[in-house]
Amino acid sequence: MLSFISVCLSAQSKEPQVQLDSILNLRKLSNDRELSPDERITLANLAVQQSKELAIDTTLLKSSWNLSRLYLYFDLNDEFGKINKSNLILAKKLQDTTYIAYTYQNLGYYYKTQTQNDSAYYYYYNAVKVYDRMGDIRNRAETLFTMANIQETERDYIGSEKNAISALKLIRELKASQRNLETTYHLLNLLAVISVKLENYDQAINYQTQALKVSEDIKENLWYLVNSRNNIGYSLLQKGKYNEALNIFNEISKNKAFIELDPSIYVIAKGNEALAKLKLNPNNKEEAEQIFKEAYKITDSLNDPYGLLGIGNDMAEFYLENNNKESAEFYTKKTLDVARELNSTEEILRSLKLLSFTEEGEKGKAYLYEHIKLNDSLLNNERAIRDKFARIEYETDILEEEKEQLSKERQLFLIISVGLLISLTLLYFVITQRAKNRKLEFIQKQQEANEEIYNLMLAQQDKIEEGRTHEKKRISEELHDGILGKLFGTRLSLDSLNLVQTEEAAKSRSQYIEQLKTIETEIRKISHDLNSDFVADSRFIDIIKALVETQTTAYNISYKFTNDDSIDWEEMPNKTKIHIYRMLQETMQNIYKHANASLVKISFQLKNNVILCTIEDDGSGFNVNKARKGIGLKNIDSRIRDIGGKVEVYSKIDVGTIIKIFIPV
Repeated sequence: MLSFISVCLSAQSKEPQVQLDSILNLRKLSNDRELSPDERITLANLAVQQSKELAIDTTLLKSSWNLSRLYLYFDLNDEFGKINKSNLILAKKLQDTTYIAYTYQNLGYYYKTQTQNDSAYYYYYNAVKVYDRMGDIRNRAETLFTMANIQETERDYIGSEKNAISALKLIRELKASQRNLETTYHLLNLLAVISVKLENYDQAINYQTQALKVSEDIKENLWYLVNSRNNIGYSLLQKGKYNEALNIFNEISKNKAFIELDPSIYVIAKGNEALAKLKLNPNNKEEAEQIFKEAYKITDSLNDPYGLLGIGNDMAEFYLENNNKESAEFYTKKTLDVARELNSTEEILRSLKLLSFTEEGEKGKAYLYEHIKLNDSLLNNERAIRDKFARIEYETDILEEEKEQLSKERQLFLIISVGLLISLTLLYFVITQRAKNRKLEFIQKQQEANEEIYNLMLAQQDKIEEGRTHEKKRISEELHDGILGKLFGTRLSLDSLNLVQTEEAAKSRSQYIEQLKTIETEIRKISHDLNSDFVADSRFIDIIKALVETQTTAYNISYKFTNDDSIDWEEMPNKTKIHIYRMLQETMQNIYKHANASLVKISFQLKNNVILCTIEDDGSGFNVNKARKGIGLKNIDSRIRDIGGKVEVYSKIDVGTIIKIFIPV
């Protein structure tokens, strides 16, 4: 085991999971019954120590609870009380109702063992309240039973009866089990004992009869049967039904096996047998004395204080009635000593009263005064303890109501807070949505404006083209109808001159005519070319050229423009062309404002169904990482991403900038 502890201690510096495994192993080993109590407690303490270092409250609570169980098992009451006080604080911090209830119950038990019954009652009552909220009927019933026992001890018979009946009602709601049957039996037995104290013997017999019926279903039920039969016999004896009582006592006293079962019950039954015989026939003194002595011998040989308590004063009364004061005093003093050890106030009072008769003179008076004083003290204590128990319940209930009210207020505050948060969230959502709608509306209007601008540019270009076509047609007609006509006439005239038969004239005319034919052919070709629609596919790129030319002229910058003729701009969506136009516009403005460039190169190339637009300048350059935060580059990037493209920017200080834009076709 020492090696195991060493391994567990070394686990303290390892990972949390390893440390947790070590704690679980320590707990498990601490419950090994083959180990000594000291070893088991040492292991459980190590688990608590490591749990504190791990700083997980739930783990610490479970480890402390395990150690608490061992303290209880080995009767280490002081340690048990101390650790449960700590456990209660931790359980409340974690709001673990199960451990809160169990810890309240443990503290009730601790204070009960310390005979601080008011404190015990306080913790038991709090445990009942928690069990009630948890819906734990069995633990609630068993705790109420314990509270009823405390009240019976403190002679608060009415309060005890009330809690016992409440517990009995609860336990009967549960399914029958050995544990529940035993609890039911003990509750009925307690109610019978209370009825005897209140001298309601019929009610006592009724409860014991119910207890007998319950005991029939309890396994190994002999003790339960004997106890109830003996108690019924006592109630019958007090009612004056001596024969019925004697039959029961004879039945018990004849079975010597009951001595081993419970010597106290057997001895009390023997004493009651003697009393019953005396009641039936006062002349049975010798037989009764013999029975008393036999019973006393048994309890004395077994050193059974409860047996002596049950028979000692009965023997003293017997001897006092028969004028044997010496024997009466002997048994009374023996009983008084035991009663004080067991704190049995009833037998103390009875012993003091008997001694006031056995002792003469001042001694007798002293015992009587002590009896009166104790009796008055007990009566005052009974009233005080009843008030105290009631006050504990009242104050606990008030505190519970205040906590509940506080909880409701917190819940209401939480609901209001959540409602307010939801309202603010909705308000934020509405405002954000409106802003988005305005943005979308703006984008839509901008898009419409872009399209309108583009359409206007196209319309303008159409008008330009229309003017060009008109002018070309006019020139063509003029060439064809005017110049060609005149040339044709001249040629005819020259042809007619060929009638002159001089060799030199003929040669000259022939040369002129050939030249005129050549001019005619050239003019016809020019006319045909002018009349053809050679600009049909150059409309968008002309707009771009016009933009570049206008901007560079305005900014006093030289430019080089290159376009790949394989790009079919007419098939390109208007949205894409508008963004290209705006992007070039934005770029040219940036070059003018920031670059101080003297030359800009713009080219369009088609590569693998992607148009690559390259814009290069010989300006001052810039830091790309810092400039990316600028509005200009953001706008360019936003436009290109909007049409599914991407932008790459390369720049070097005092060298220039290259912007590459990739646009999918």
